[in-house]
Amino acid sequence: MSKVKFVTPSGIASYPWLQPNRPDIAFDPEGKYKVNLKLSPEDSKVMTSLIDQVKSENFGAKDNVHTPYSVDEETGEYVFKIQSKYQPKYFDSKGNPIPVEKVPPMFSGSELRVSGQVDPYTNGAKKGVSLRLANVQVINPVAGDNGGGAGDFDAVEGYEVGAVSVAPTSNSDFDNDELHDF
Repeated sequence: MSKVKFVTPSGIASYPWLQPNRPDIAFDPEGKYKVNLKLSPEDSKVMTSLIDQVKSENFGAKDNVHTPYSVDEETGEYVFKIQSKYQPKYFDSKGNPIPVEKVPPMFSGSELRVSGQVDPYTNGAKKGVSLRLANVQVINPVAGDNGGGAGDFDAVEGYEVGAVSVAPTSNSDFDNDELHDF
């Protein structure tokens, strides 16, 4: 079976598990590094044709073969599932290696490129093509906020942490038991 190398165009990460020494162990005790990479229909043509080529070379045109991508019905974007049990190597936007201790957090929404290998497989009656992760190029990382900043919100007038607290006052609308009919 032939294996072909790939490099994706720049795409948007969805549910990435790419942090060094932190694979996803939810369904595999050994863990997997993985990402669902969203590409526009135009950008995805390179990847889908490469996958289709490996599929037809290894299984023929008529076989029912699993492919590692789907199409988001709402946006039309292609979502490629890329994974490996091995930790990838990391590179910055200029192609320079990133030392493991300096890899930035990569949450959903991070802009990445990924390289690896298109890998055909047969597992009993199951046939398919998978995308094996080797390298990650971090173009625009998105880190989680964890409450440290304003998140999605602009400042507005109102409650502020650490501001002087005011004792609650009686509000006749809320003191009426008839309004609390539960």
